[in-house]
Amino acid sequence: MIRCENLTRYFGSFVAVDRLTIEIGRGAVCALVGPNGAGKSTTMKMLCTLMAPTRGRAWIGGRDVQQDKVGVRQLIGYLPESFQLYEDLSVERYLQFFARAYNLDASMANERVTDYLERLGLNEKRDARVGTLSRGMRQRLGVAKSFLHDPEVVFLDEPASGLDPVARAELRDFLKFQQHLGKTVVVSSHVLKELADFCDHIAIVQNGRLAEFGPLSGAEGVLARYSGTAQGGRRYSLRVVKDGPRLEILLKELPGVSNVERRDVTLTFDLAGDEEAAAGVLTKVAGAGFLVARFSPEEVDLESVYRQASKGERSD
Repeated sequence: MIRCENLTRYFGSFVAVDRLTIEIGRGAVCALVGPNGAGKSTTMKMLCTLMAPTRGRAWIGGRDVQQDKVGVRQLIGYLPESFQLYEDLSVERYLQFFARAYNLDASMANERVTDYLERLGLNEKRDARVGTLSRGMRQRLGVAKSFLHDPEVVFLDEPASGLDPVARAELRDFLKFQQHLGKTVVVSSHVLKELADFCDHIAIVQNGRLAEFGPLSGAEGVLARYSGTAQGGRRYSLRVVKDGPRLEILLKELPGVSNVERRDVTLTFDLAGDEEAAAGVLTKVAGAGFLVARFSPEEVDLESVYRQASKGERSD
């Protein structure tokens, strides 16, 4: 549904997107993640025909984003990170206005507006002026507008920004509903834990380049590829009572231990080997006089995949 071949964008001498090659199938919900300045928004703008690539090509539904801009725009919905709203309209009239602009007939417009107001927790605000809405409410209204015309592909740039936990849950359920309808959705966000609840693919960009891409689950999925360490073991977390630098020194000297990192009061590290190797580390730590509060293998999630992919530490 979405295909890019060596998509590149320069701003002067700065490379914002560097030879991006990626293919996202119909019905996929793909998390596009990376630090600020990684090229996420620029990539979305090029795919939405709002910015011309310096080099490379891209297609949406088989239509070239440069050669067939009108055709592409008929297939997509887009919510930018910052967007303008008609503040004097009520919430319901705002959506009705765009429904008619998208050529929905009156019956379909009423049905879809009513449905989306309910699904995104906006029903109680349907008569309120858009200008009185909180930031989170505005975000939800923008999401509703992006899907209103039943597009095949939707790009959402930081849609969870400003949302409280309840609103994020409503957004998650709404996107699952759209996926059930076969929509292809690309979501840019820093809220990785929220993305894991509804995304089935992930694309990690770093300095304009694609660091990792693929389905999340399955034997060949990204989570499976990062479930171990480069030496064939696992990553562990360790917390002791009265921690200090001596523990880090000890861990770094143990055979099979690598990539020791501190996260607040917890130390994490890669360990080559099986459960016997883990038991050996625990024995050494306890034997050195440390009182162990917690020692366990880390569960692989989007955040750990992102950290490792950003440093090029995938386990193959």
